[in-house]
Amino acid sequence: MRSASRPGSAKMAARLRGRPLAAVVPIGIGHNNGPPMATRWGLHCWRRAQAKVWQTPSPEVVKLRLRRAAELGLTYRQLALILMDVGRTPTAITLAVSGTLVHSVQDSAAEIRLLPTVADRLAALIKPKVFIVAGGERAEVVDAIIAATGARIDGECNAADHESRVAAMVALLAAHGVSPRSTIMIGASDADRACADRASCAAYLPASAYFSNRP
Repeated sequence: MRSASRPGSAKMAARLRGRPLAAVVPIGIGHNNGPPMATRWGLHCWRRAQAKVWQTPSPEVVKLRLRRAAELGLTYRQLALILMDVGRTPTAITLAVSGTLVHSVQDSAAEIRLLPTVADRLAALIKPKVFIVAGGERAEVVDAIIAATGARIDGECNAADHESRVAAMVALLAAHGVSPRSTIMIGASDADRACADRASCAAYLPASAYFSNRP
């Protein structure tokens, strides 16, 4: 008699062999440790859940989300995805430096040139707290970049190696009463993404996506 097990479940069980799911499936920001989509059943459940989540909410909820998204410099969809993952509206933005605010860090502070739209986007941020999380750039260069933005920056930290950078970021946020789970990190490299992941930020967005959003 044919087994009633779900398609692919035996294959997945063989892969796991008593190991935790994280040992087989990479876990990142927003993962709730649910079943992997490596089976037809998992993919079917995901599609059903996704269709349900993206049902249009009431007009009042849409207006509220649109306003909050604009305050954070996000699109409606970006905010909706974050709400699905963490269940709360972010209250802070953390920004990497190289590739995010400037194309590359120059030796001279006088040579600092912000990337297009950076100054305008940061100037439009009113409600969220804004932090700079540098990755070992010279202090005077970071100061020059912050001055060039002309925006309100609530604090900054600077550390070269990965673990020190994560620790400095978490400490900076804590000093301002902000949880990493209420923070969006904007970056431009795998190291920036890893920092956001390790610190358990609410979300990570590439600078190219964030600064191309229409205000």
